[in-house]
Amino acid sequence: MKLTIGLPYCNDYDGIYFTIQDIRKELLFNGREDLLNRIEFVVVEDNCDPNHSKCLKTLLQRDVVYHSSVRFKSLSTSQGPGKVKDLVIKESTGDFVLVMDCHVLLCPVIDIIIKLFQFMEDNPDTEHLYSGPLVNNDLKGINTHFNNEWSSHMWGVWGRTWQCSCGFKFSVTSKDEDLVYISLVEQDKLVKCENCHFTFPTYKFSGYENKLRELGFKEYGKKSTDKPFEIYAQGTGLFFTKRDSWLGFNKYAVGFGGEECYIHTKYRQAGRKNICLPFLKWLHRFDRPEGLKYQITVDSRIRNYIMEFKELGISIDPIIQHFKDYPKIKMAALITEADYYYRQS
Repeated sequence: MKLTIGLPYCNDYDGIYFTIQDIRKELLFNGREDLLNRIEFVVVEDNCDPNHSKCLKTLLQRDVVYHSSVRFKSLSTSQGPGKVKDLVIKESTGDFVLVMDCHVLLCPVIDIIIKLFQFMEDNPDTEHLYSGPLVNNDLKGINTHFNNEWSSHMWGVWGRTWQCSCGFKFSVTSKDEDLVYISLVEQDKLVKCENCHFTFPTYKFSGYENKLRELGFKEYGKKSTDKPFEIYAQGTGLFFTKRDSWLGFNKYAVGFGGEECYIHTKYRQAGRKNICLPFLKWLHRFDRPEGLKYQITVDSRIRNYIMEFKELGISIDPIIQHFKDYPKIKMAALITEADYYYRQS
């Protein structure tokens, strides 16, 4: 089977250079050209600065293509990450697609590539959406999923998976500085373990980790040998899908923001699951000392969320509540626009 590694790209030559070359060097210098020959790289460039674009084309068309299959497409107008990731998958020819932001590193490369190919062989007909744990910059801590919360103009807050000694998996969050236990998929508040009925203790959120460990709870998903498990959602800086089963981002969304949690809810509504593969660990470069090279606006975030919630048929009240300081006239106009589109659909 063939694997596509799809890379949405916008004005981040340093990022995409190290993302692609890290994969290629690990495979080539460790004698795994057999794996590299089964991979194609698909890069979709979103309205890029000419200098970044020139360097990218030189890298792909002169250097990378020498040992690797490369496909490249450039967009003349800015579409935003959702549209670009959709196009990455559409342009792919692999049986499965690993979509990665152009500043993400696999941890570790060879082990993950081998296990992805094995997973593809074992699950050729899967229709679920797959992700993996985000590795923290200290290279020790991880975040296995997103919890159903809003923060900093975004739907979804990083979370970790914990496991009771009986095997039951759950997540935690905080409310008024107190530790709150929640179910991993449904995100319901928990008082007791749903398997062994152990009553969860009351702690402050700060420093809760060691206290849970002392009671015999363990973080789950840190070991690559941990079994896959269902989650609520995960960041879309990296995800893995069978190409022909991809459900797609919202067709009306434009600009940055809104992919996380929305696409995962879309999969649940279709009777599918969001699965964390513990071996699929990834490191994401968030810091931008020279500033972002693309535009992020509150307007586009809110518009995208409203379009997505209308598509999903769920209440937009959480959006209105989280963006309560946004001008009411502008909010009403965005809602009217979304209502118009979905009356026409």
